[in-house]
Amino acid sequence: MSDPSSIMCGMDGAPASERDPKDWVEDMAWHRRMFAQSRFRWAPEDPYALALIWTKGRLVYETPKHFHLLDEQIYALKAFSSQIDDTMAALLAEADQRCTTRDWGSGLELVGLTPTDVHTLRVGAQRIRGPLNREARRALRGIPLPNPFSQIWELRQMRAMYRAAEDLLEDTFCDLAVELSTGQSWHNLSQLTLCHRSGRTLQRRVEAQREERGAPGDPRREPVEQYGSSTVV
Repeated sequence: MSDPSSIMCGMDGAPASERDPKDWVEDMAWHRRMFAQSRFRWAPEDPYALALIWTKGRLVYETPKHFHLLDEQIYALKAFSSQIDDTMAALLAEADQRCTTRDWGSGLELVGLTPTDVHTLRVGAQRIRGPLNREARRALRGIPLPNPFSQIWELRQMRAMYRAAEDLLEDTFCDLAVELSTGQSWHNLSQLTLCHRSGRTLQRRVEAQREERGAPGDPRREPVEQYGSSTVV
C-alpha cells in the first residue's frame, strides 16, 4: 500500500490536519454534523451515468456476444472502483496504528464499518503504486481537518455510488442470462463469461442477484444513497 501519510495530505495542496489522533473521533463526529452526513453526495441518476460510461453508451444487450461484452465491462468497472477500496485500506492501517483501542472502535462505528468489514478490505487490498485513483482524489479534496476516519467516510460515499453502478450492470447481465437461457444451456452461456466454467456457478450468480435485488421492476434496484445506522448527536 501507499504511505498513508501521503494520502493524509490535502488533495488540493492544503496541509493535512495536525490534530492529535486522540481528536480524530471528535473531528469525525463534527464532520458528519457539519455536512449533515457527508460532503460528497450523489443522486440516483449518477450511477446510471457511470454505468453508461463503462458500457460506452450502449443501452441494449440482446445477444450472446453482448453477454460476453457486458461481463467484460462489469469486470473493468469493478477493477477501477476497487482502487477506492485500496485507498480506504491504507487509511484504515494508519488509524489502527495511531489510535487507542477505544478510539479505533469508536471511529469505525462512526464510519459505519465493522471489524469484519475492515478485515475484508485489508485482505482484498492492493498496494497503491503511483497516484491515487482519480475518484478517490475527488472524494478527498477539500475535507476540513482531514483524518483517516473523515477521509474513509467520504470515500465510502464515493464507493457506494460506484457499487450502485456495478449493481445496475449486474442486473442487466443477470436479466440477459435468464433471457438467453431459454434458447441455450446454462453451460454454453457460462463459457461466454470471464470466470464461470460451469452452468451451475453462473446460475448461482443469477440466483444471488435475484435474492438481493429481485427481477426487473423490483424497487430494490433503484439506486439511493444511504448512510450507516450510527447516529451523531
